[in-house]
Amino acid sequence: MDKEWKAGCPEWITEDGSDNAEQKRRRVLNRLVRTDYAKPPSAELIKSWHREMFRGIAPHDDYAGQFRDADRTSPCLQGYEVVVGNIPGTDSSRVLIEVDAYFKGFIAKLNSLEIGFPSDNARPPTLDEIDGVVKLAAWAHGEWVRIHPFANGNGRTARLLANYVLIRFGFGPALAIRPRPNQPYGKAARASMKERDHKPMESVIWRLLAESYK
Repeated sequence: MDKEWKAGCPEWITEDGSDNAEQKRRRVLNRLVRTDYAKPPSAELIKSWHREMFRGIAPHDDYAGQFRDADRTSPCLQGYEVVVGNIPGTDSSRVLIEVDAYFKGFIAKLNSLEIGFPSDNARPPTLDEIDGVVKLAAWAHGEWVRIHPFANGNGRTARLLANYVLIRFGFGPALAIRPRPNQPYGKAARASMKERDHKPMESVIWRLLAESYK
């Protein structure tokens, strides 16, 4: 059972492997494939994914679809800090600042990549163009896990973000939402979180993308 980190607020540690949780994840991935890939990346979009996956599953209702913060969030998430494998996420006092910078950078990178990228099957993308997509997917994933804005479920939303990039550029979703991909995914995620090094995740996504086309 999760312990309380302050009165009335359980720490979100346990995972839910129930059929209900799996159905919720599938619904969000279906949303992404059908409609959400065409929307601009935003905090509200990602919050809506998290809310749909974890409402009724998170140990406190306020945790679903809300970021950690120092003072502008629900009382249970004010000052909530996360540590994953001895690596801390962004301090709660800076989460909203980091998230804002993340989406500004994401939109700029996305717009830059879309210029000149083949659309409507006009021609196949070159390897360099595909590599640009993989790099952006790895960046979107890696920076999200580095910030770790939610109390839990950051890896699942990070994998949705990587798939968002792949789908937007005409590829299939290559990263499983749950269970997480096998090694070296975990090592690559730690490199992103600890060192802001997203190259290992680029290699992982290239491999998963190739496997998805076999």
